[in-house]
Amino acid sequence: MYKIFMLARASWLVATSYRLNMVMSLGGLAAVIVPIYFIAGALQPVIGESIANQGGEYFAFLLTGMIVFSFLGSAVNSLPGAIRGGIATGTLEALLTTPTPLPVLLSGMVSYGFIWTAIRATLMLLGGLLLGMQIAWQGMLSALVILALLILSYAAFGLIAAALVLAFRTTGPLPNAVLTVSALLGGVYYPTQVIPSWIQDISSFIPLTYGLRALRHTVLEGMPLHAIASDLMILFGFTVVLLTLGAYTFSAALLFSRKSGTLAQY
Repeated sequence: MYKIFMLARASWLVATSYRLNMVMSLGGLAAVIVPIYFIAGALQPVIGESIANQGGEYFAFLLTGMIVFSFLGSAVNSLPGAIRGGIATGTLEALLTTPTPLPVLLSGMVSYGFIWTAIRATLMLLGGLLLGMQIAWQGMLSALVILALLILSYAAFGLIAAALVLAFRTTGPLPNAVLTVSALLGGVYYPTQVIPSWIQDISSFIPLTYGLRALRHTVLEGMPLHAIASDLMILFGFTVVLLTLGAYTFSAALLFSRKSGTLAQY
Protein backbone atom coordinates (compact mmCIF):
# COMPACT_ATOMS: atom_id res chain seq x y z
CA MET A 1 0.00 0.00 0.00
CA TYR A 2 2.88 2.37 0.77
CA LYS A 3 4.33 1.99 -2.72
CA ILE A 4 0.92 2.57 -4.31
CA PHE A 5 0.52 5.68 -2.16
CA MET A 6 3.91 7.03 -3.20
CA LEU A 7 3.19 6.51 -6.90
CA ALA A 8 -0.18 8.21 -6.47
CA ARG A 9 1.52 11.07 -4.62
CA ALA A 10 3.97 11.55 -7.47
CA SER A 11 1.09 11.82 -9.95
CA TRP A 12 -0.72 14.19 -7.59
CA LEU A 13 2.29 16.51 -7.40
CA VAL A 14 2.46 16.65 -11.18
CA ALA A 15 -1.28 17.32 -11.49
CA THR A 16 -1.32 20.05 -8.83
CA SER A 17 1.33 21.95 -10.73
CA TYR A 18 -1.46 22.67 -13.23
CA ARG A 19 -3.94 24.15 -10.75
CA LEU A 20 -6.06 25.92 -13.35
CA ASN A 21 -6.78 22.62 -15.08
CA MET A 22 -7.91 21.09 -11.79
CA VAL A 23 -10.17 24.02 -10.96
CA MET A 24 -11.73 24.00 -14.42
CA SER A 25 -12.23 20.24 -14.24
CA LEU A 26 -14.17 20.53 -10.99
CA GLY A 27 -15.99 23.74 -11.90
CA GLY A 28 -17.11 22.26 -15.19
CA LEU A 29 -19.19 19.67 -13.35
CA ALA A 30 -21.92 22.27 -12.80
CA ALA A 31 -22.07 22.81 -16.55
CA VAL A 32 -22.75 19.09 -16.89
CA ILE A 33 -25.19 18.41 -14.06
CA VAL A 34 -27.54 21.38 -14.49
CA PRO A 35 -28.32 20.77 -18.20
CA ILE A 36 -28.79 17.07 -17.46
CA TYR A 37 -31.33 17.97 -14.78
CA PHE A 38 -33.47 20.02 -17.16
CA ILE A 39 -33.11 17.60 -20.07
CA ALA A 40 -34.09 14.69 -17.82
CA GLY A 41 -37.10 16.62 -16.59
CA ALA A 42 -38.24 17.27 -20.15
CA LEU A 43 -37.85 13.61 -21.14
CA GLN A 44 -39.33 12.15 -17.94
CA PRO A 45 -42.87 11.75 -19.39
CA VAL A 46 -41.45 9.92 -22.39
CA ILE A 47 -38.98 7.55 -20.75
CA GLY A 48 -40.36 7.23 -17.22
CA GLU A 49 -42.37 4.08 -17.90
CA SER A 50 -39.44 2.21 -19.45
CA ILE A 51 -37.27 2.78 -16.35
CA ALA A 52 -40.00 2.09 -13.79
CA ASN A 53 -38.03 -0.90 -12.43
CA GLN A 54 -34.83 1.17 -12.16
CA GLY A 55 -35.98 4.00 -9.95
CA GLY A 56 -38.47 5.56 -12.34
CA GLU A 57 -36.76 8.98 -12.25
CA TYR A 58 -34.80 9.71 -15.41
CA PHE A 59 -32.51 12.27 -13.76
CA ALA A 60 -31.30 9.72 -11.19
CA PHE A 61 -31.11 7.04 -13.90
CA LEU A 62 -29.00 9.23 -16.18
CA LEU A 63 -26.71 10.67 -13.50
CA THR A 64 -26.01 7.21 -12.10
CA GLY A 65 -25.05 5.98 -15.55
CA MET A 66 -22.74 8.91 -16.17
CA ILE A 67 -21.00 8.55 -12.80
CA VAL A 68 -20.37 4.85 -13.38
CA PHE A 69 -19.21 5.49 -16.94
CA SER A 70 -16.63 8.01 -15.71
CA PHE A 71 -14.93 5.24 -13.73
CA LEU A 72 -14.90 2.99 -16.78
CA GLY A 73 -13.18 5.72 -18.76
CA SER A 74 -10.43 5.74 -16.16
CA ALA A 75 -10.23 1.95 -16.18
CA VAL A 76 -9.69 1.86 -19.94
CA ASN A 77 -7.47 4.92 -20.41
CA SER A 78 -5.37 5.37 -17.24
CA LEU A 79 -2.93 2.50 -17.68
CA PRO A 80 -2.09 2.99 -21.38
CA GLY A 81 -1.65 6.70 -20.68
CA ALA A 82 0.71 5.98 -17.78
CA ILE A 83 2.66 3.42 -19.82
CA ARG A 84 3.00 5.84 -22.73
CA GLY A 85 4.25 8.57 -20.39
CA GLY A 86 6.67 6.19 -18.70
CA ILE A 87 8.16 5.14 -22.03
CA ALA A 88 8.49 8.72 -23.26
CA THR A 89 10.24 9.90 -20.08
CA GLY A 90 12.28 6.74 -19.54
CA THR A 91 10.80 6.13 -16.08
CA LEU A 92 8.96 2.91 -16.98
CA GLU A 93 12.15 0.90 -17.46
CA ALA A 94 13.52 2.22 -14.16
CA LEU A 95 10.34 1.34 -12.29
CA LEU A 96 10.34 -2.18 -13.71
CA THR A 97 13.85 -2.78 -12.36
CA THR A 98 12.68 -2.22 -8.78
CA PRO A 99 11.62 -5.19 -6.60
CA THR A 100 8.04 -3.93 -6.63
CA PRO A 101 5.56 -6.63 -7.74
CA LEU A 102 4.07 -5.83 -11.14
CA PRO A 103 0.42 -5.71 -9.93
CA VAL A 104 1.43 -3.22 -7.21
CA LEU A 105 3.36 -1.12 -9.72
CA LEU A 106 0.48 -1.01 -12.20
CA SER A 107 -2.00 -0.21 -9.42
CA GLY A 108 0.17 2.68 -8.29
CA MET A 109 0.48 4.04 -11.81
CA VAL A 110 -3.31 4.29 -12.22
CA SER A 111 -4.30 5.08 -8.63
CA TYR A 112 -4.26 8.86 -9.00
CA GLY A 113 -6.59 8.70 -12.00
CA PHE A 114 -9.14 6.73 -10.01
CA ILE A 115 -8.82 8.99 -6.97
CA TRP A 116 -9.49 12.05 -9.12
CA THR A 117 -12.42 10.31 -10.81
CA ALA A 118 -13.83 9.40 -7.37
CA ILE A 119 -13.60 13.05 -6.27
CA ARG A 120 -15.45 14.20 -9.38
CA ALA A 121 -18.03 11.41 -9.01
CA THR A 122 -18.67 12.37 -5.38
CA LEU A 123 -19.25 15.99 -6.35
CA MET A 124 -21.60 14.90 -9.14
CA LEU A 125 -23.55 12.77 -6.68
CA LEU A 126 -23.77 15.65 -4.20
CA GLY A 127 -24.95 17.93 -6.98
CA GLY A 128 -27.60 15.40 -7.93
CA LEU A 129 -28.80 15.15 -4.33
CA LEU A 130 -29.07 18.94 -4.13
CA LEU A 131 -31.25 18.87 -7.24
CA GLY A 132 -33.59 16.29 -5.73
CA MET A 133 -32.09 12.97 -6.73
CA GLN A 134 -33.36 10.16 -4.50
CA ILE A 135 -31.16 7.17 -3.69
CA ALA A 136 -31.55 4.13 -1.45
CA TRP A 137 -28.71 4.53 1.04
CA GLN A 138 -29.05 0.94 2.22
CA GLY A 139 -27.93 -0.18 -1.23
CA MET A 140 -24.74 1.90 -1.37
CA LEU A 141 -22.42 -0.86 -0.13
CA SER A 142 -23.83 -3.29 -2.68
CA ALA A 143 -23.45 -0.63 -5.35
CA LEU A 144 -19.76 -0.23 -4.48
CA VAL A 145 -19.24 -3.98 -4.86
CA ILE A 146 -20.86 -3.89 -8.29
CA LEU A 147 -18.85 -0.83 -9.28
CA ALA A 148 -15.62 -2.61 -8.28
CA LEU A 149 -16.51 -5.56 -10.52
CA LEU A 150 -17.29 -3.23 -13.40
CA ILE A 151 -14.00 -1.38 -12.98
CA LEU A 152 -12.07 -4.67 -12.94
CA SER A 153 -13.84 -5.93 -16.05
CA TYR A 154 -13.00 -2.75 -17.98
CA ALA A 155 -9.49 -2.60 -16.54
CA ALA A 156 -8.91 -5.66 -18.70
CA PHE A 157 -9.36 -3.47 -21.78
CA GLY A 158 -6.91 -1.04 -20.19
CA LEU A 159 -4.37 -3.87 -19.92
CA ILE A 160 -4.87 -4.78 -23.57
CA ALA A 161 -4.56 -1.13 -24.62
CA ALA A 162 -1.37 -0.82 -22.54
CA ALA A 163 -0.04 -3.95 -24.25
CA LEU A 164 -0.62 -2.27 -27.61
CA VAL A 165 1.36 0.75 -26.39
CA LEU A 166 4.24 -1.51 -25.33
CA ALA A 167 4.28 -3.37 -28.63
CA PHE A 168 3.23 -0.74 -31.18
CA ARG A 169 3.42 2.60 -29.30
CA THR A 170 -0.29 3.23 -29.90
CA THR A 171 -3.58 1.95 -28.54
CA GLY A 172 -5.24 2.25 -31.92
CA PRO A 173 -9.03 2.67 -31.84
CA LEU A 174 -9.52 0.14 -29.01
CA PRO A 175 -10.26 2.45 -26.04
CA ASN A 176 -12.61 4.72 -27.97
CA ALA A 177 -14.37 1.75 -29.57
CA VAL A 178 -14.89 -0.03 -26.23
CA LEU A 179 -16.19 3.08 -24.48
CA THR A 180 -18.40 4.24 -27.36
CA VAL A 181 -20.08 0.86 -27.82
CA SER A 182 -20.52 0.50 -24.06
CA ALA A 183 -22.05 3.97 -23.72
CA LEU A 184 -24.47 3.51 -26.62
CA LEU A 185 -25.51 -0.09 -25.96
CA GLY A 186 -24.77 -0.62 -22.26
CA GLY A 187 -27.60 1.45 -20.81
CA VAL A 188 -25.79 4.64 -19.79
CA TYR A 189 -28.26 7.10 -21.33
CA TYR A 190 -31.33 4.93 -21.80
CA PRO A 191 -32.50 1.43 -20.82
CA THR A 192 -31.32 -1.31 -23.14
CA GLN A 193 -34.87 -2.44 -23.88
CA VAL A 194 -35.51 0.68 -25.98
CA ILE A 195 -32.64 -0.18 -28.34
CA PRO A 196 -33.87 -1.48 -31.74
CA SER A 197 -34.29 -5.25 -31.64
CA TRP A 198 -31.86 -5.89 -34.50
CA ILE A 199 -28.99 -4.46 -32.45
CA GLN A 200 -30.25 -5.13 -28.93
CA ASP A 201 -28.64 -8.58 -28.76
CA ILE A 202 -25.21 -6.96 -28.95
CA SER A 203 -25.82 -5.35 -25.56
CA SER A 204 -25.88 -8.81 -23.98
CA PHE A 205 -22.15 -9.09 -24.73
CA ILE A 206 -21.31 -5.86 -22.91
CA PRO A 207 -20.37 -6.11 -19.19
CA LEU A 208 -21.80 -2.65 -18.50
CA THR A 209 -25.29 -3.86 -19.41
CA TYR A 210 -25.41 -6.20 -16.43
CA GLY A 211 -23.38 -4.12 -14.01
CA LEU A 212 -25.25 -0.88 -14.54
CA ARG A 213 -28.64 -2.54 -14.35
CA ALA A 214 -27.68 -4.29 -11.12
CA LEU A 215 -26.21 -1.11 -9.65
CA ARG A 216 -29.33 0.91 -10.41
CA HIS A 217 -31.48 -1.77 -8.81
CA THR A 218 -29.46 -1.49 -5.60
CA VAL A 219 -28.88 2.26 -5.36
CA LEU A 220 -32.19 3.46 -6.82
CA GLU A 221 -34.52 0.63 -5.76
CA GLY A 222 -32.74 -0.62 -2.63
CA MET A 223 -32.66 -4.24 -3.82
CA PRO A 224 -30.35 -6.64 -1.94
CA LEU A 225 -27.60 -8.50 -3.77
CA HIS A 226 -29.46 -11.81 -3.83
CA ALA A 227 -32.26 -10.16 -5.82
CA ILE A 228 -29.83 -9.32 -8.64
CA ALA A 229 -27.79 -12.52 -8.43
CA SER A 230 -28.18 -13.39 -12.12
CA ASP A 231 -26.74 -10.09 -13.33
CA LEU A 232 -23.94 -10.31 -10.75
CA MET A 233 -22.95 -13.82 -11.82
CA ILE A 234 -22.78 -12.81 -15.47
CA LEU A 235 -20.75 -9.71 -14.60
CA PHE A 236 -18.40 -11.80 -12.47
CA GLY A 237 -17.93 -14.21 -15.37
CA PHE A 238 -17.08 -11.34 -17.71
CA THR A 239 -14.60 -9.99 -15.16
CA VAL A 240 -12.74 -13.28 -14.74
CA VAL A 241 -12.51 -14.00 -18.47
CA LEU A 242 -11.55 -10.46 -19.50
CA LEU A 243 -8.98 -9.99 -16.72
CA THR A 244 -7.34 -13.30 -17.61
CA LEU A 245 -7.14 -12.26 -21.26
CA GLY A 246 -5.90 -8.77 -20.36
CA ALA A 247 -3.21 -10.02 -17.98
CA TYR A 248 -1.93 -12.55 -20.53
CA THR A 249 -1.83 -9.96 -23.31
CA PHE A 250 -0.02 -7.40 -21.17
CA SER A 251 2.51 -9.95 -19.90
CA ALA A 252 3.27 -11.08 -23.45
CA ALA A 253 3.73 -7.49 -24.65
CA LEU A 254 5.96 -6.65 -21.67
CA LEU A 255 8.13 -9.69 -22.35
CA PHE A 256 8.40 -8.69 -26.01
CA SER A 257 9.44 -5.13 -25.08
CA ARG A 258 12.04 -6.34 -22.61
CA LYS A 259 13.58 -8.73 -25.12
CA SER A 260 13.62 -6.13 -27.88
CA GLY A 261 14.96 -3.42 -25.54
CA THR A 262 12.27 -0.89 -26.41
CA LEU A 263 10.95 -0.01 -22.95
CA ALA A 264 12.64 3.38 -23.04
CA GLN A 265 12.23 4.14 -26.73
CA TYR A 266 9.27 6.05 -28.10
